Amino acid sequence: MLKSDFNRGWTVRKEGSDKIRKVNLPDDAMLFEARRKDAPAGSGSGYFETGKYIYEKEWDISEEQAGKTLILECEGVYQNASVLLNGEKLNEWPYGYTNFFTNLSGKVQPGRNVLTVIADNEKAPNSRWYSGSGIYREVSLYEAGDQYIDPEGIRVDVISQSKVKISVSGSWEEGTKALVQILDGDQVVAQGESGETFKLENARLWSAETPELYIAKACLVKDGKVLDEACARFGIRELSWGPKGFKVNGKEVLLRGGCIHHDNGILGAAAFRDAEYRKVRILKEAGFNAIRSSHNPASKALLDACDELGMYVMDEAFDMWLIQKNPFDFGGDTFKAWWKKDVKAMVQKDVNHPSVVMYSLGNEISDLGIAEGQEIEKEMAAYVRSLDDSRPLTMGINLMLAVMAAKGKGLYGKDKDGNDKGNGASGLDNMPTSSVFNAMMNKMGNMMDMAAASAGADKIVEKVSGVLDMPGYNYATSRYKKEVKKYPLRPFTGSETMPQNLYKNWQLVKKLPNLTGDFMWTSWDYLGESAIGTIQYKDKKTKQHVEEGLIISGGAGIIDICGKKRPEVGWGKLIWNLTDQPTIGVDPLTHADHFRQASMWRVTDAIGSWSWPGYEGRKTNVTVYANTPVVELLINGQQVAKGKTKEDKVIFKDIVYTPGKIEALAIDAAGREIGRALLTSAEGPARISLKPEKTSLTANGQDLCFVDIDLVGENGETISSQDQKLSIRVEGAASLQAFGSARPHMAEIFVSDTHTTFYGKALAVIRAGYEAGKAVVTVSGEGLEDQRFEIEISK
Repeated sequence: MLKSDFNRGWTVRKEGSDKIRKVNLPDDAMLFEARRKDAPAGSGSGYFETGKYIYEKEWDISEEQAGKTLILECEGVYQNASVLLNGEKLNEWPYGYTNFFTNLSGKVQPGRNVLTVIADNEKAPNSRWYSGSGIYREVSLYEAGDQYIDPEGIRVDVISQSKVKISVSGSWEEGTKALVQILDGDQVVAQGESGETFKLENARLWSAETPELYIAKACLVKDGKVLDEACARFGIRELSWGPKGFKVNGKEVLLRGGCIHHDNGILGAAAFRDAEYRKVRILKEAGFNAIRSSHNPASKALLDACDELGMYVMDEAFDMWLIQKNPFDFGGDTFKAWWKKDVKAMVQKDVNHPSVVMYSLGNEISDLGIAEGQEIEKEMAAYVRSLDDSRPLTMGINLMLAVMAAKGKGLYGKDKDGNDKGNGASGLDNMPTSSVFNAMMNKMGNMMDMAAASAGADKIVEKVSGVLDMPGYNYATSRYKKEVKKYPLRPFTGSETMPQNLYKNWQLVKKLPNLTGDFMWTSWDYLGESAIGTIQYKDKKTKQHVEEGLIISGGAGIIDICGKKRPEVGWGKLIWNLTDQPTIGVDPLTHADHFRQASMWRVTDAIGSWSWPGYEGRKTNVTVYANTPVVELLINGQQVAKGKTKEDKVIFKDIVYTPGKIEALAIDAAGREIGRALLTSAEGPARISLKPEKTSLTANGQDLCFVDIDLVGENGETISSQDQKLSIRVEGAASLQAFGSARPHMAEIFVSDTHTTFYGKALAVIRAGYEAGKAVVTVSGEGLEDQRFEIEISK
């Protein structure tokens, strides 16, 4: 079928309001809402308001087009979607994370038509993290005659490293043939008919290191005439798993994994293709070779990026089954009625993506502790295998939660009187700030870990883990050695772990033969679940928080919501043996006199900066990540400290800030320097620095330009202690899509043309329009010289 972009020219309004906003999809309506402490969605959604949003598109079609087969695809609508054409309801889809199709054939009329998509996200809380609202992924229209290939109608099954079976589904008459070609670039390397197995000599294999891709092209042909055609990209790679771990193309792979949520930081939930590609690129630069799509199916754009750039994916179906984690989430009766459709949608979306190497049936499902949940696990596993048995099945199992449910003391769901026990949308921004609290949070993490090795946990594992090919355990490192001893033939993975435990976890991954990897929570920070990993500060005298504004992000990521790598990224690359160069992290001197509250999920907010004008002579802690036994710390060429590393890091306390250069020398056992890290202070008055990631876009309404905006000195170094409000103006053939920073306590919005920097940094996202031309981007600030650059937008 002919696939066309159907994202242009929509309007959206919130039910109960007459304010209409013109939009080109994807669109996250939640970003335009107010945030307030008592918002029903709570801290889980970053305190944003929710609502019911009505999207409309007026659509003129000819009489010829009205007689064709027309199918609409919505890749993601959050949530409870209804699709209407000219007022007639044609489809509904409750789950907010799977793509769905609506057949418009025979319903359209020549001339003007009105397509309406309603996203009903009014009842809250319904999510433990920032969900966004509205049509946040792309919409496409498929068009064909009476004989056609279905959308997603080409399926490629990899039989071996040299054989693939290609099947075509659709609607066609007797005498019509579905012919298939395999293309390597422009070259046809195999051809035949649908249902055949094709052999490719010397096939180029796909892996995270070698992301080689082919194209399967299918044509419907009758009497020499092509009636319809379609293409699907695929990669040839063979998966195997067992007591020796997880293998791709016969080679063992240790999964250097990171969990991610679906939002794109200051863009909200909007799944722009360029944003998804950027995310995967930065994650790969940070050393990750695998991501877990937590806790919902990934977008098509994200999987395309993983295919092209080389990234393994655990695609996850649900965060809840029968037992609801929030009063208005997808669980319970809605889950019962719809889960098969959503699982089928996920598998059909994923099956041709070589990057998808695991299906996860769910995350921290308390139902595993009760008989009904255990039966659903078996049924769901069998159903997924009936759709695709080429990938291992897993889950993110939290054994402590399952044990609690087995005892009738579950954290979620309803109490004995039928009342909600609470909701899973709570963050940690209301917690006290004290040394006692810091100790308590650390103890809680240990308790959750130790519970995974209890006798009660053993009973749960005996009942549920055998259903899976490669069970995943959340916060359960205490169980790993027991798992190897009790089930030596079964591989498993660390599906969710604390970032600060990476060193210890990775030693186990290397040591235990059937432990396949480690997925930290989280690799990339995210909106919502406010403050679970945010380092917070209070004034030591007044005991009051020093930052204003509700916390908007989780804070647990080692990459912030703007895509900036934090120093812990360097630690991970050392642990994973990807570098031998040290990394320096400096505790913010702007908080030198404040009490610091750590988190169970993150124990540092050090940044890679030695540029703190106004804080000369003040003391701070400096963390150096190095894989040598000794590190020397130099300031302006003079040694100020020397220390031994433990778990590839050393913390130097009470280092006096002196402008200039700070260096960390990694010294091996023989006393030789094998690596050096350097941070330099900014010099001179501040100015605005603009660094666009690209200056050429396509006039497709989708291309994005990400612009790093910094307050820098004359030498180009960012001034971390100076923040001020900046303004941005975009003129010409593009528009401003978002403007923001990674500040946790966020009192501003991302859909404004003004924003205050955070540690001297901000990010702007410029969106191409549909017409060719130039765009001029200008950034200004009080007392600073305007800076600008041009973007070329071409057809």
